[in-house]
Amino acid sequence: MISLSQSIRYGLPGFALAFSALPLYLLTPSLYAEQLGLNLGLVGLVLMSTRLIDAIADPLIGRQIDQSRSGLWPWLAAGLAVMVLSLALLVNPPVAWLKEHQSSATLGLLWMGLTALVLSLSNSVATLAHQSWAVGWTAQAKAQSRLIAGRETWALIGVITAAMIAAQQSGKWMAIVVTIAGLIGILLTFGIRHFGARPKSKATPHHPDAQQQSWRSLLEVQEFRRLLFAYSINALANAIPATLVLFFMRDLLGASHEHSSLLLGGYFVAAALSVAFWSWASQVLGIIKSWRIAMTIAVAAFIWTLSLGPGDIAGFALVCFATGFALGAELVCPPALLGLIIDRAGHRGRLEASYFGVWNLVIKLALAAAAGFALPALALLNYIPGQSNAQPSSLIALQWAYAGVPCLLKCIAIVFLGKLKSPEKI
Repeated sequence: MISLSQSIRYGLPGFALAFSALPLYLLTPSLYAEQLGLNLGLVGLVLMSTRLIDAIADPLIGRQIDQSRSGLWPWLAAGLAVMVLSLALLVNPPVAWLKEHQSSATLGLLWMGLTALVLSLSNSVATLAHQSWAVGWTAQAKAQSRLIAGRETWALIGVITAAMIAAQQSGKWMAIVVTIAGLIGILLTFGIRHFGARPKSKATPHHPDAQQQSWRSLLEVQEFRRLLFAYSINALANAIPATLVLFFMRDLLGASHEHSSLLLGGYFVAAALSVAFWSWASQVLGIIKSWRIAMTIAVAAFIWTLSLGPGDIAGFALVCFATGFALGAELVCPPALLGLIIDRAGHRGRLEASYFGVWNLVIKLALAAAAGFALPALALLNYIPGQSNAQPSSLIALQWAYAGVPCLLKCIAIVFLGKLKSPEKI
């Protein structure tokens, strides 16, 4: 059985990993568009390219981890170390130096693209090792759930902290906090690195079993394909509002930096508080049913968001609470369901990182699509961030992009998730 201490120590890197993932799709567009004056459409395209490269690399990284002799902890530690440095560079661009050059826009886009790419790749390495560790540690569903709950709780604490700092656009504090968190995560997981260690014969790239395994063996698992499709639609539904939330709060609602910080913090606090509830609900109602209920709550909240206007800060606070509460289920249920599928397919201890590589590919493709299509589309509709006299039509477009499109996508995901067999029948 997993002890509370082990769960906490295992989950600690989740703080830094979530903390570092947030700026890429939440802070970066606003930071580089407003402080460096870069075109919003170009920022979106650069971020889309970065995410596409990172997304394609995820399955490759996962396969390399599965075939590695070194185990999971060294990958986690190395990824965290590189990630900390690249984040500090991304959120603290040399603004004065860049503005001195005639080609400042090109240099700014290059700086953002390179640092974001290194950040994404190093975060992927650490995240895949961290996710795989929980599945490889134990085959017991309850024990896995305890590890996942520990990981996601620390991740939410990291997200809450990062969201509040991001709303203030303080790159300096973001770099300081993530550096401390990354070092603590590396040190405290060192003592439990041997738990869930893989047999060397299965982790060796020269072993026949490892050589013969391919991504095709993952996609041959029917329930994994079904889950992946429903999850991809829902991931896109989550990525669009995550990309646009700062713009929505400031330009449509007229929220100040302080209000934005509180709203984002409240959203993730609601998610953190709901994790225990959804863990309990998934055991009582079932994983799939609990997940569909949570998505239905999010759909209702997005529908209400379409009725909000300038100054409706209190109304949006309720939206943040409802969608944050639903987020708790989306953090607990999908990885628990995936872990069960991996175990039932007989791939535990061999292909966890490959599964999560494909899994994270879906998430990053969704983030790439959100940045690459939503931001340029809004730019074409004459939406310019930070304008006090924005055209009403551009704000309507922002509102529908933020809430209307995700609402439709979540409805589609709910329908397709209903076609997935219950875990007991997998």
